[in-house]
Amino acid sequence: MCPNLYSTDYLDVNFRADLGLLLGRWLRAVSEAELLAGYDNLRRATLHCGATSWFIDSRRRTSHSHYSPEWVTTTFLPRLQRELGRPLFVSFLMLPDYLSSRVDAPGSCPSTSPVQFACFLDEGAAHAWLKARLPLAA
Repeated sequence: MCPNLYSTDYLDVNFRADLGLLLGRWLRAVSEAELLAGYDNLRRATLHCGATSWFIDSRRRTSHSHYSPEWVTTTFLPRLQRELGRPLFVSFLMLPDYLSSRVDAPGSCPSTSPVQFACFLDEGAAHAWLKARLPLAA
């Protein structure tokens, strides 16, 4: 059981033990310090619970800083995956205008990468992408 010790007033963190799925929902726009603290909470929850798959809903996090999305996908997630010692699968749910405005927005990773992520506009598609990878994470 993974207690809900990692939620804040700007990030809701829950764990689905039956799926090994960590759910993070940003609840509002955040400062850069809150963004870093929030991702650290997700990291600590992952290590505490052994989560190998993440669903991150960033639709309410309308402020975007230097640290996202490139920092998350090129620095933070690979470091966490090495710390976890298992493949990590992450689906990001984003607002259409944010995703389309990013020339360098992250897309899907090669299937051989120990960190795989994809960005979605539809929550059902984001969950389906993760569900297709859950047997790989077990």
